[in-house]
Amino acid sequence: MILTDENITNESFNGYHSSFEKKYHICDNLDGKGESTIFSVKEFNYSEHVYIVVVLRGSLNLVVGGTDVHMKSNDFLLVTPCLQITIKESRCLFFTYCTKAYVMSEIYKHMGICDKNYFHAFKFKHAHFTPEKTNILLDCYMRSKKEHMREDYPMKEYTLRAYLTALLAKIFSFAQKEDWQIHVKNTRYYELFNLFLDKLNQNYKKERSVQYYANAMNIAPKYLSAVICSYTGLTASQAIDRYVIFAIKQSLYSNEHNIKTISKEFHFPNQSFFGRYFKRITGVSPHDYMKSHNLKSINFNQDCNKEG
Repeated sequence: MILTDENITNESFNGYHSSFEKKYHICDNLDGKGESTIFSVKEFNYSEHVYIVVVLRGSLNLVVGGTDVHMKSNDFLLVTPCLQITIKESRCLFFTYCTKAYVMSEIYKHMGICDKNYFHAFKFKHAHFTPEKTNILLDCYMRSKKEHMREDYPMKEYTLRAYLTALLAKIFSFAQKEDWQIHVKNTRYYELFNLFLDKLNQNYKKERSVQYYANAMNIAPKYLSAVICSYTGLTASQAIDRYVIFAIKQSLYSNEHNIKTISKEFHFPNQSFFGRYFKRITGVSPHDYMKSHNLKSINFNQDCNKEG
């Protein structure tokens, strides 16, 4: 299943894929030319993307974090950043959106969605819709796909974002309480995992040690790692780092502060230490990341300013 530029050569299925500005990726196998079989493939979401997958027919089997997810006809799945996704061999017709996390956060704010369960890292939402609702989602996707296929033009990103917003509006208006599929393997682990996310959300800017969060939850670090691994496939240390990087990227993208200020905001000893930490996990420096991923670099803003 092709989802990002990094695995664009992946031959796990035959179908259509498109990427715009490395922010908006779509793929599907709806044209009838290829086999509907999707071969096993492992992908790492880390802190970059939000995935939306809709299965129209057949079944799609995945492991999201440490949880087995079986999608069937008319199922919808949204995976927030930082979770590892493993795709098991499946046979289905599907379409997928893969969007940068900071883009999705802006869309949520624009829509007035404040429920953290929709955009929190290490979360996924699985729902089952009626065929009628799924067909409406498919219509939204096909409109977006048609726009992807057009030659680039100054306002293209704005248009793609509008189509994605429309799709999300349909999804969130469709989903009733009974539509959401529950994936809780161990009630105690699930409660502790959500408590960990709450603690992390409150303290990620100043605390990055496993010991701190274990103490705050009155459990042993090894037990905390077992809980986190059960739902994310990551160690406690990896999960904390992924979340911190996710938050830092949001700050770099907004471009409201310089790198030195962001370093202080996240309580790093100095800017040099901050730079090494960011590059160790992402492979690029904060400066290089900000150059290619920031609000002022958005395609339609640049082009409109040039024409003005």
